[in-house]
Amino acid sequence: MALHPQHDTLVVEPTAHGGRLAFYRQAADAAYWDELWDAQPADYRRARAGHLPLHLRRAVRRHLPPGGRVLEAGCGPGQFSVAMAARGFTAEAVDWAPRTVERLRTAAPKIRVWRGDVRRLDVPDGYYDAVYSPGVCEHFSDGPQEVLRETLRVLRPGGTALVSTPCFSPLLRALGPGGGPGRLPRPRAGEFYQYAFTPAELSAVLRAVGFEQVRAHPYGALATVLEFTGPGRALAARVPRAGLRPLEAALDLLGAAHLSGRACLWVARRPAYPPVAPGVPRISAASAARPSTTLEDHST
Repeated sequence: MALHPQHDTLVVEPTAHGGRLAFYRQAADAAYWDELWDAQPADYRRARAGHLPLHLRRAVRRHLPPGGRVLEAGCGPGQFSVAMAARGFTAEAVDWAPRTVERLRTAAPKIRVWRGDVRRLDVPDGYYDAVYSPGVCEHFSDGPQEVLRETLRVLRPGGTALVSTPCFSPLLRALGPGGGPGRLPRPRAGEFYQYAFTPAELSAVLRAVGFEQVRAHPYGALATVLEFTGPGRALAARVPRAGLRPLEAALDLLGAAHLSGRACLWVARRPAYPPVAPGVPRISAASAARPSTTLEDHST
């Protein structure tokens, strides 16, 4: 999900819901993620104590029943899974980057971690109480629908999806494509990397694939200013990012993320009683068998 305006080319792509922002840099394949996470070693100390970032902490408290089975789909370093296990959940994690998977297995041997494709999860229907998608569905050039349909399938009826992606915020839309300091470059270059969605657009996609009770929660109010405006970049050059976190948290709590959020967390529910074709039995989480650990060596 990282935004790197000095390296990216950004293009507004028209859609039925008013446009999304496309980033062109480098294809986000398994090798890309292994290289990225190799260069950014994870620190699990806070996660082992159950720490979650503010936006996730609020969503987990409000929407997830205690002790459920939770999948982090496209887990990367997997701090969310480690924190959820520390909070008493049955946490599982999947990613398609092999070294990243092995690193998380070593760091959290009690968590089931396997290598797989988030678009084709080899688990039964209705297996999880919740699925967290941490900046994943935006990296597929044909759109997020395939990932979100698979998320819906593996959730139990009434289960909750937490989906995070970069946000095409009002501030970014105001900057717009074009030249000049703090503005988004116009020409397309490089390989497709990711989309940024408006809260309304991805909410509509989630409903279209079958979710209900969809809510969008932008977060990271300060980050867009620091990364995409001249004054913000000057501030970031003088003050370490860690020193600005209290300010960013305060801005998020005051609602500033609705104007300039770097990312957005969508909370969506699988309907409790989805329509079923005549003669097709319902599959419940209670009747689903636990997946075999032989899946761990499957590649994409």
